[in-house]
Amino acid sequence: MSHMVARIPSASLKMTGLNYWNYANRYCKAAKHLESVNPRNEFDPVIYHLYCLSLELHLKSFIWLCDGLDHKAIKNKYDHKIRKLWADAKKRGIGSYAPVTDLRERVIKLVGPYYEERKFTYLALAMIRRGFESIQSEPRALSTLRRLDIRLSKSLRQPILDAT
Repeated sequence: MSHMVARIPSASLKMTGLNYWNYANRYCKAAKHLESVNPRNEFDPVIYHLYCLSLELHLKSFIWLCDGLDHKAIKNKYDHKIRKLWADAKKRGIGSYAPVTDLRERVIKLVGPYYEERKFTYLALAMIRRGFESIQSEPRALSTLRRLDIRLSKSLRQPILDAT
């Protein structure tokens, strides 16, 4: 009787724009849920973090759609830099999927450093004071992030599906 051994190569997951888009929507949904259970609308860094993460992934799905970069290339080029992602997405025509407005520009410029430096994730005491005051200077910040994520989710859906 002979003994046979089958060797199965390891599998790898290819990250596509659809993966980015799907995760972006899940984070957006989680943020909307947390907003709904925050009746006093108190500052909650987790909600900001989730909306920014959703935005990051929506923008990465758009960059994938335009440039066809693989996950490693996107990660190496952008990491979690939503301001850079936003700037590059504008150059590639994101405005046809979600209009580029002065308010969106201000909000991304405002929250970008906190998100990129993980200050929403690892809340430092300085963030509670200075960060909260800074973000409060634009009372529409959270609603702007929410609306932008929802808009990108809807407008990128079919192009991402078609390209996958």
